[in-house]
Amino acid sequence: MTAPHAFLATLSEADLAALASRWIVRAYRQDELIIAHGESGRDVFFVLEGRARAILYGENGREVAYSDIGPGDIFGELASIDGRARSASIVALEQTRAARISPTAFREFVSSNPAFAWALLQHLTILIRRLTDRVYEFSTLVVRQRLICELLRRAEESGQAEGGASLSPAPTHFELAASISTHREAVSREMSALAKRGLIERSGRSLVLRDLAALGTLAGRDHEQSRVFS
Repeated sequence: MTAPHAFLATLSEADLAALASRWIVRAYRQDELIIAHGESGRDVFFVLEGRARAILYGENGREVAYSDIGPGDIFGELASIDGRARSASIVALEQTRAARISPTAFREFVSSNPAFAWALLQHLTILIRRLTDRVYEFSTLVVRQRLICELLRRAEESGQAEGGASLSPAPTHFELAASISTHREAVSREMSALAKRGLIERSGRSLVLRDLAALGTLAGRDHEQSRVFS
């Protein structure tokens, strides 16, 4: 199911049909590499079903997660625009179907379609704002605050911005650690502390955030300000 904020959801039916006439669809297995960091490919991808993740690995093998990519999202567009090597690897988190379009067809579509070009500009603006927010978080916030910001960000991306929220499936401690530049043990410790405060709890395969406003306050800002990190 395509999220309301996903890139493809912002396009008209005519644009979607025009894109579909140009792309090729392929299925990817769980944990299959879709794009490799540093490769020279220039194709642009759109997730139709499933989820993927943009990651890099440090010299010590530590995973750094940049973003999760769900139905309707676009990826690979940076290399198509600037002609440089891929900036991150993209790995399927589950069975995933993705459509790919050649860089030539992508550039022609952008050049001939102002509405699509504007949607792409909005998408790139969101990416820049998110990266700016994360640089701020990594530079100024302690682990607990970064963790809460990440949980709030995931709640907002799932369309839950008021009261409480449920993240399903619950992100693993390893995934959260890779997203906020820390180690799993630190995340486990902070998650336990938040659970003792009654702010989060596990429910089956879901992680329930019981009070988004209180979490935002604990992160060092009120809830409305914490929504910047989305």
